[in-house]
Amino acid sequence: MKFNNCDILLENGYSKGTLIFNDKFENITSKIEEDGLDYSDKLIIPGLFDIHTHGAAGYDFNSAKTLDEMQIILNYYMSHGVTSVLPTLLTDTDEIYFEKLEMIYELSKTNPVIKGIHIEGPFLSKAYKGAQPESCLQPLKIEKFNEYQKHAHGLIKYITISPELDGCEEFVKELVKQGIVVSLGHSGATFDEATVAIKAGAKNFTHVMNAMAPINQHQPSILAAAWYYSDCYNEVICDGIHVHPEMVALIHKIKGGNKMIGITDSLMAAGLPDGNYFIGFTPIYVKNHDCRIVGSDVRAGSTLNAFDGFKNVKRFLNCSDLESSHIWSKNPAELLYLFKNHGSIAINKCADFLVLDKNYNLLETYINGKCVYRKESK
Repeated sequence: MKFNNCDILLENGYSKGTLIFNDKFENITSKIEEDGLDYSDKLIIPGLFDIHTHGAAGYDFNSAKTLDEMQIILNYYMSHGVTSVLPTLLTDTDEIYFEKLEMIYELSKTNPVIKGIHIEGPFLSKAYKGAQPESCLQPLKIEKFNEYQKHAHGLIKYITISPELDGCEEFVKELVKQGIVVSLGHSGATFDEATVAIKAGAKNFTHVMNAMAPINQHQPSILAAAWYYSDCYNEVICDGIHVHPEMVALIHKIKGGNKMIGITDSLMAAGLPDGNYFIGFTPIYVKNHDCRIVGSDVRAGSTLNAFDGFKNVKRFLNCSDLESSHIWSKNPAELLYLFKNHGSIAINKCADFLVLDKNYNLLETYINGKCVYRKESK
């Protein structure tokens, strides 16, 4: 296909021209092709990558009963600009993990939007468990992870663990050998405990500033490590609720535009009105887009969608489309060793991109050159 006369967001900024693609980007030229489609007044940007999201549109991956229900979640993602996603399972029973990992694997066969699975647990701290069910938390055991990976058929690519748990160093080293990206979170770890995990190969921090020990000038914590180690990435929930916009700007100032990753951490309530819902099998309520566990003030995920997250980053940081695209596309692709084929618009990369109008309304989503979402005309 050929899209003529559009503004294309490349790795160094916008370029006016023609985008030629099939399943991959084939050419980007200033020449107007006679057989191309007129996409003047359109912006073409890289598709968004959400590495931490539990659900949307009334379903989540822990509790969805059928592949069709999981497909509804994926359709919601694609209709909000996501071209790459890691369906995320929170802590649950082994029975649920085994079943849902198998289901997501089956779903991945027909959904190239799925680039892997993120398991957020069950190897997490009780003290900072957040919405994770305490009864299902487990000690770090590589044998248990290997069991999960067997049911996922190798699709687990990313895991969140608490570095203060016994055996962390050996666990991280083994997972890194397997090519798994290890992130640190839901943790009251000290700076030194986090450092052990980082030196063993952990390279990211999960939803920074949420469910982790805060900074203390006398007792440096995991959050201090997240900001101290310049090579490590930081996930940030970009809804303006979990992290105040000015604190998002502070994280960006500390980490720079190349080590910050936007996430939604969305729940089944994403795309739905305020009311009562679940995260996994834990009841939550949503009021003014703020999700909390029933009977407590513990915050539990978000109602954010990725495209609003992309626009929020532009607003919070007063930054360019390119900078926000790095945070929502390039950086997560680099974290997961996928930047060779994803995360930006460049010749020979997979044709994963979005079409926007000049008012930043999402018009179309493409994955591998195929339109998977098109906004209905009024």
